[in-house]
Amino acid sequence: MRDNPLPSLRSEYERLHRLLEGTVVDAERSELKQAIVALFRRTEQEITELAEFKETIRHLVDRFKELPEPPASGASAVTSQSVRHDHLGASTYLERGWTALAMGQWSEAEQLLREALARDATSSAGQALLGWALLHQDRGDETLQLCLQVLLREPEHGLARTAVGAVCLRKGIVGEAIEHLTRVVRSSSDARAVLYANYWLGMAYLARDMAADATEFLRRAVTLGPNLAEGWVGLGQALWWSGQRTEAREAWMVGARIRHSPHAAQAAELLQQIDAGEMPPRFTLR
Repeated sequence: MRDNPLPSLRSEYERLHRLLEGTVVDAERSELKQAIVALFRRTEQEITELAEFKETIRHLVDRFKELPEPPASGASAVTSQSVRHDHLGASTYLERGWTALAMGQWSEAEQLLREALARDATSSAGQALLGWALLHQDRGDETLQLCLQVLLREPEHGLARTAVGAVCLRKGIVGEAIEHLTRVVRSSSDARAVLYANYWLGMAYLARDMAADATEFLRRAVTLGPNLAEGWVGLGQALWWSGQRTEAREAWMVGARIRHSPHAAQAAELLQQIDAGEMPPRFTLR
């Protein structure tokens, strides 16, 4: 296994911090700026690679869950084992469905999540995630139907409420979208829901041409989920239209390097546009 990169990053940080605490002459400014940008990029690359590796661990979890239960005796044990296997199967399909969502494989995610619900029709997580799979296939009405059912039972279900907010945004009901998403950010204990709620909030404020507010929420999103390529795409747009064009390019460069995400290509397209002298769009949702 490679050496821990953190001591090296910290050492470079301390070096730059000491330089900034002293007197910086004009001749050193350019070199110092380049060193800070390089440190930022190194750190983002390390975070991206670790996040990608984290996703692969899900496959180990799936394989472990597929291991047979230890033998049991008696009729009650057989019944209990059957129930455990049923829910174990649902959990396995849920995890596979979430992985497919993270990879942007929307149709495959839908199939896996429907299989999870066939094994456990009461799963709120299964319904909410199925809503996400449908959302990304432009089937917003079906998403609303599923996720509102979840919210009737569990009003604070973070993923379901975030999906409702995302549908509202896609339908152009921006105010209602912000209400749903803000509620998730303030009250949900589900880290994934909070991550995506921050992303969609950022995009909602970007839709309102409030680039500074959008930047704040999108920065939170990529801090919580550094592998969120669509977050880097949106952050780049918010930064660009805030006049921070160097930072916008850096954000899109990070997004373009997240190879497993379908949104990496969008980040690369934006880089090509600005390199060709074109203006990027203010707001895009894919």
